[in-house]
Amino acid sequence: MKTNSNSDLNAEKISKMRPKALHDRALLLRKRCGEEFFKKFNSEFVSVECPGCGAHTGIPRLFNKYGFRHCRCKNCKTLFCSPRPQEDLLTCYYDDYDAPAYWTTLLVATDSHRKAIQYAPRAEKIADLIKKRGISSGMSACDVGAGSGAFALALKNTGFFSQVVALDLSQKCVDACRGVGLEARLGSVGDLEPESVGLLTMNDVIEHVFSPVAFLKQARNVLRSGGLIAIATPNGEGFDFKILGKKTVNITPPEHLQYFNPVSMKILLERTGFEVLVNETPGVLDIQIVVREINNRNLKLSINNNWLNYLLLETDDITVTNFQRFLSENSLSSHLFVIARKQSL
Repeated sequence: MKTNSNSDLNAEKISKMRPKALHDRALLLRKRCGEEFFKKFNSEFVSVECPGCGAHTGIPRLFNKYGFRHCRCKNCKTLFCSPRPQEDLLTCYYDDYDAPAYWTTLLVATDSHRKAIQYAPRAEKIADLIKKRGISSGMSACDVGAGSGAFALALKNTGFFSQVVALDLSQKCVDACRGVGLEARLGSVGDLEPESVGLLTMNDVIEHVFSPVAFLKQARNVLRSGGLIAIATPNGEGFDFKILGKKTVNITPPEHLQYFNPVSMKILLERTGFEVLVNETPGVLDIQIVVREINNRNLKLSINNNWLNYLLLETDDITVTNFQRFLSENSLSSHLFVIARKQSL
């Protein structure tokens, strides 16, 4: 049996973006903090409708993780937590618990690799789409939940945008953004002036918010006429979610509260006044992520499917590369990327 059926290039990518020791430590912290938070505050949680399509009946429990009840909407397949903590409790979690701060440390430690592997190509794709729509350079952009500023810096480095603002709720992150020469502000999307921004970008943000509908309505309000929003988020109907189930490393409540998919993200954006222009799953590391978790003895994970074991662990790199391409091209990768335009109401 081969030790790894994926290409050396992708193995190197995931090692750089998710160094095993740091990533394993982050997951253990998320588990401990999530369980402690649930035990202390779950009596204050509130039930919610489906964050994607708004359905509020006939949504069965799928599983519990860290105590949190996870449901999947029968209508649009959105996977989400309900009951869940409201904004004040989420603020408490991010301020008082160790896991979020440690995850930020991990992201900062891997920023240069993440920028080269993931962020720079994504920023260029956004700029190219805008150019193809006949919009000349000079558009203003704001990256919401900017963290250390890696993606905002990638936007700035395209040379296309007249202004790039990094926006974050953490003063530490704002300071980090300013440290790399970015214009940075403390706050969230609702703190921006109405109709003041041409492009809003959100990388791994929307899965964290209590109400995605309210959040996107705020985003629409701050966009200029015809303005664009670009969202990157996990695809809850993607490969690792289907294979790993509740052991998917991205399922980490209360940090992540919902996992959209190409269908439900389109529904959500149209509900909140947007027209979807790009809706794809361009991931390249799905197989590597799953193989890594299978081989992670700490998780004691195995796949009881001979065909998948053969495909993931025993076939050659060409087969695996072709299968990864199949996942990406058929909306089956666990990385979802959407660009949408503000519609006139």
